[in-house]
Amino acid sequence: MGLIYSQTQDCDFTKFFSSGCAPGSELSSSFCSQCVGSRRAAGDESKCKASAEEQYYGYAGAFRCLVEDAGDVAFIKHTIVPENSNGKGPEWAKGLNANDYQLICPGQPAGVEISEYATCNLAAVPANAVVTRPETHDKVVKILHEQQAKFGSSGSDGPFRMFHSDLGNNLLFKDSTKCLQTIPKGTSYDTFLGEEYMTAIKVLRQCSESTPELEKSCTFHPCQQNI
Repeated sequence: MGLIYSQTQDCDFTKFFSSGCAPGSELSSSFCSQCVGSRRAAGDESKCKASAEEQYYGYAGAFRCLVEDAGDVAFIKHTIVPENSNGKGPEWAKGLNANDYQLICPGQPAGVEISEYATCNLAAVPANAVVTRPETHDKVVKILHEQQAKFGSSGSDGPFRMFHSDLGNNLLFKDSTKCLQTIPKGTSYDTFLGEEYMTAIKVLRQCSESTPELEKSCTFHPCQQNI
């Protein structure tokens, strides 16, 4: 959205995409029109909900929206197609061939193979992070490393797994997580997120409706001075 605004200078994104599925949008919005909810019953309250109850929620959900012809473009991570094709993934991904999908490169008229993600992408987005208070940083890091050793991908203690959700999707960490890495103590959030990512976010803040309510409230509060 930030990249679109930087080109159009228009906060009405329906002029760029006439419809779609962006879970969390207002239910009456055209960006909920392609969502399907849970498909369990008529009047499904989970339609366009920002949770796994909406089948098109998240990166895998966006790809599923594309696969099921509910959308023409999916905004996803570079790992999503390989994880949901060529015999891998849930039932809806059965029979999919990764080679049937291509990446769209900004400024180029044609797509490229999904393996070329390093040179064909919208941005290099940092991984999700566990955030702590400064005084508890060392303790949290120590505990997480201990638990990862027991219950991580190579752990052997019991049936519980930190990076696997038996009764849902991405419940504790993303199910695609391989391991946890320690970020150097004192790293600022803008350094961690990266200049390209921060620029896109700052551009998007020109559109007030895209700014979280918590951030808006801090604009009129002394806490704004301490961010």
